[in-house]
Amino acid sequence: MALTLAGQWHGGVEGTAYYLCLEIDDLGAAYSGRACLYEDNSPIVVATQIHTDKRIDTFQAKVRLEYQRIANMAPLSIAKLREEFPEGLWAETADLRLRPTRRGLRVEITVDDKNGRQLKQQVTLTASLSDRTSRLKGDRSVRTWEKFKSMVGSLPRDHYIFRGQPVLKRLRTSFHRTSRKDLSRYINVDIPRLHRVLSANTKHLFDLADDDQYGAFWNLLQHHGYPTPLLDWTHSPYVAAYFAFRAQRSSDAAGNVRIFMFDAKNWRSDYAQLNTVVNARPHFSLLEPFALENLRALPQQALSAVTTVDDVEGYLDQCGKAQGKTYLKAFDLPYSARTTVLRELRLMGITAASLFPGLDGTCEAMRHQMFEDL
Repeated sequence: MALTLAGQWHGGVEGTAYYLCLEIDDLGAAYSGRACLYEDNSPIVVATQIHTDKRIDTFQAKVRLEYQRIANMAPLSIAKLREEFPEGLWAETADLRLRPTRRGLRVEITVDDKNGRQLKQQVTLTASLSDRTSRLKGDRSVRTWEKFKSMVGSLPRDHYIFRGQPVLKRLRTSFHRTSRKDLSRYINVDIPRLHRVLSANTKHLFDLADDDQYGAFWNLLQHHGYPTPLLDWTHSPYVAAYFAFRAQRSSDAAGNVRIFMFDAKNWRSDYAQLNTVVNARPHFSLLEPFALENLRALPQQALSAVTTVDDVEGYLDQCGKAQGKTYLKAFDLPYSARTTVLRELRLMGITAASLFPGLDGTCEAMRHQMFEDL
């Protein structure tokens, strides 16, 4: 495994109340990103920018510290913080050293306090496992389309949500599947630029200062192929099944597709739901954004999860163990049932034409009928 600064790194500092998150992009000729330090029960985030002039094995520099509130990137002055929190250590700079090792990213932070003492913290943060094979095993009691239909037919209403995937890969957002990891760059650079460009093609001018419209804008991007830190889900297990079986394979007809089932009701009860991806500890939050300019959202019975986590599957497993619950299940169904499944879904009114209103969806639906359902 190549040793690199790039990636998403996060974890608690053992023996302290601190939690550290780093998101570093590989720019080809250099590295750039952001580090955030959180303290339990504190409303303040300590952040710093990380930039290198070239590709280096170790980053070491005196960095300027920025103080912001949770879920808000507006800067706070040190003078104001000292008035509000007189016992706090509000240093302007820190010595930061980052060194990738075989065990992970070694982080060393040294800060001089107001009494001339040095406070030093060290931690090794492990890399995300999101590119590894999924460790989530499919439910052994539900391995056929008939059993899947029987199972979902007995579920309580509005308790679970679903997601279909044609491959047995870990859950991961389209943003995190790219080489980029710095979400602050995404917020401050990508979104304003996209808003300027896409506003020429939408009837509605999205007000990004409004949380509801901001979420609707992200949802529009997600449904039209731009990478976002969102994961698509649906209230309908049958819509999820369509997305699992939708793509025709050129080989490996003996393999499986996967349908995830997530315990949304208990998750919302157990964990706070956030609508931000900056200045927030790792989280996975469910949103139901307005379907502005998005004709696909309603027929797909869609909702989204917004997350700061690269390895969603590992995070949900960790949270489940902490609560003694299983939030996420998977059902692996044989791809060989594809023709039967798509025929039955068509009788339910679930086709590409209904889920993707317009010429593209209609042509895909007719292709299924005329060329594949033989």
